[in-house]
Amino acid sequence: MNDILNTVRGKVFMHPVTKEGYGPIRIPPTPTNFSILDGTSFDALAEDSCGNYFTTREDGAVWFWDHETDDLVSLASSVPEFVTHCINPPPVELDPRQVKSVWINPEFAKSRGMKVPEDGWVKKPSKLK
Repeated sequence: MNDILNTVRGKVFMHPVTKEGYGPIRIPPTPTNFSILDGTSFDALAEDSCGNYFTTREDGAVWFWDHETDDLVSLASSVPEFVTHCINPPPVELDPRQVKSVWINPEFAKSRGMKVPEDGWVKKPSKLK
């Protein structure tokens, strides 16, 4: 199973109906088990970078569990079908004029010779009207 999942590492599952993206997909380094609020326990196939898990049910269908809402969302009827809907993440398009602040790890900035505030927050000056 890990061989097929390794092919989608770093990709995003694009739901074929809703067009909602789930991911990026990461493979847990060790077997991971989680429980939802009703006490049902699942084994994680994969995780995203936000604490949510991809799992299967007894029928082999792949589901997504959202840790904040405890919702399970049906994604695909099988792991092979799930894999066919995994794509490279779309590029992030950001208009620099919309950026109001950015956090840069102060230790990283220092290692690169950058000067940032001690708390790491670089803020764009607001323009008074």
